[in-house]
Amino acid sequence: MLQDIIGQMISPPILFFALGVMAALLKSDLKIPEAAGSLLSVIILASIGLRAGVAVNQVGISNVVLPAIAATILGVLIALLVFTILQKLTKLDSANSASIAGHYGAVSSVTLAVSILFLDNLKVHYEPFVPALYPFMDTAALLTAVVLSRVSSKVKKSTEQVSYKHLIKETVVSKGPILLLGCFLIGYVNGDVGTTRVMPLFDVLFAGLLTIFMLDVGIIAGSRLSQLLTVDKKVFIIGLLLPPIHGIIGVAVALLIGLSPGGATIFAAIAGGASYISAPAVMRAAVPEANPSLSLAMALGLAFPFNVTLGIPLYYQTALIFSRFI
Repeated sequence: MLQDIIGQMISPPILFFALGVMAALLKSDLKIPEAAGSLLSVIILASIGLRAGVAVNQVGISNVVLPAIAATILGVLIALLVFTILQKLTKLDSANSASIAGHYGAVSSVTLAVSILFLDNLKVHYEPFVPALYPFMDTAALLTAVVLSRVSSKVKKSTEQVSYKHLIKETVVSKGPILLLGCFLIGYVNGDVGTTRVMPLFDVLFAGLLTIFMLDVGIIAGSRLSQLLTVDKKVFIIGLLLPPIHGIIGVAVALLIGLSPGGATIFAAIAGGASYISAPAVMRAAVPEANPSLSLAMALGLAFPFNVTLGIPLYYQTALIFSRFI
C-alpha cells in the first residue's frame, strides 16, 4: 500500500496539482484561461462517458442496472449521513449542513478521472462501465440534500419558492451529468467499431489532458485554502474523515454487487469524492441561506486533496482486502 501511495503522490497529475496550489499560495500570475480549463473538463468528461458507453455496448445494458440502483441508493444515504452527522455533532445550522451534504454526496468528476488513471497506470482490470454510474449517485445525493433543506423548519420558508422541477432540471442538465450521459449514449450506440476514428483524442490523450487540468484545479484549490481557516475545528475534522468513510462504504457495496477490486476502487472514488462543479449551482439555488464558500472550500481544500493523494490508493488496497472475504 505504501508503494501505491508514494507512486500516486509523485505521479505527474498530483505534482501538477501541487504546483497549482503552490502558485496560488505564492500569488503567482500563473493562470489557466477559463475557456481552456472549461474545454479540458469537457474533453475529460466526454472521454469517461464515451469509453463507458463502448464498454456497456460490449457487455450488455443489463449488467449496469444493479450497479446503477446501488449508486442511486448510496447517493441518498451519503447525503443523509453527512447531514445527520453535521446536525448532531456541530453547531452548523441546517442550511449549511444541507449544502455540505449536497457537495459531499455529489460526485467529483476529477477524482473519478484520477482513479481511472491510477488503475490504468497499475494495469489493473476494472469494469469500464463503472464511471457511467456518476450521474446516478450525483443526482440522487443533490436531490436528497435539497429535500433535507426543505424539511428543515429553519430554511423551509425561504426555499419554498424554488420548484423541484427546476432543481431536477438544474441537476440533470448541468455539465457533468449531461456530458457523461450524452457521451455514454453515443459510445453505447456506436460501440468499439463506430468510435475507432475519434477514440485517440479521448483515450490516448486522456492522461496528458488530465494532468494539465490538475494544474488548473490546483490553482483554484490554492485560492480557496484561506477560507478553511475560518472553519470550525469539528467541521474541519468531519470534513476530512467523511471521504474515507464514504469511500470504504463504496468499496463494500461495489464488491457486494459483483464488481472487481478495480471497479470497486472507481465506485469508491465516486462515493468518496465531493463535488465542486454540479453541487455549488444546485445548492446555491435550493439553499440561499447557506454559505457557498464554506461547502466549496471543504470540497476543494479537504476532500479533493485527500482523495487524489491518499484516498484512491487506500480504496484500492481496501478493495483487495475485502475481496478475499466478500
